Amino acid sequence: MNYVFMVLIFVISFYQFIIKGFDKEVMDTYFPKSLSNIASYLSFGAINSFFANRFFEIDWMLWITFYSIIGILICKKSEKGEGRFSQKLIITFIFFLFFSTYRVPTHPASFENYINSKEMYQCVEGLECVKVTPEITDYGALKAKVEILSVREDTFDWYLLFAKGSIQLADDKGNIEEIKGVNICGFWIEY
Repeated sequence: MNYVFMVLIFVISFYQFIIKGFDKEVMDTYFPKSLSNIASYLSFGAINSFFANRFFEIDWMLWITFYSIIGILICKKSEKGEGRFSQKLIITFIFFLFFSTYRVPTHPASFENYINSKEMYQCVEGLECVKVTPEITDYGALKAKVEILSVREDTFDWYLLFAKGSIQLADDKGNIEEIKGVNICGFWIEY
């Protein structure tokens, strides 16, 4: 069903921005008139990449949306004058804050997915994790060492512009290993 909606959005936006184009009044709102065609392609890309992200959960498509809207803002004329670079910069900054807030996860499963994306760990429902490490035997052969680690404590905090997560893992000998991360603009950074 998502494919049907995406094809419908694609066809409508292709007709609106590429075939039909903008009215003359709308074209006059762009700084150099030659950029009005580029703005129609940027609008087409922004709308389709946004909905592709929503329907198919492709995270990197939001970056195309972001850069397309930044390009449209740069091409636009301001009401009071020809340039007004500071006004465009402020609008771009506000849009970036909105975009980065939108990308920050609000659910602890995001941090668990980040841990699972690492090649060494696989966690199951916050109960226990499996740690797989390579080990060289006495004969020089490579084998996988598998350890089951219990989750002692996991935390996740969301702060509008960023999120923090941490997990403490304990092995059967009592050794504790902690993984901490911060999410900025939808990307987890381990610290």
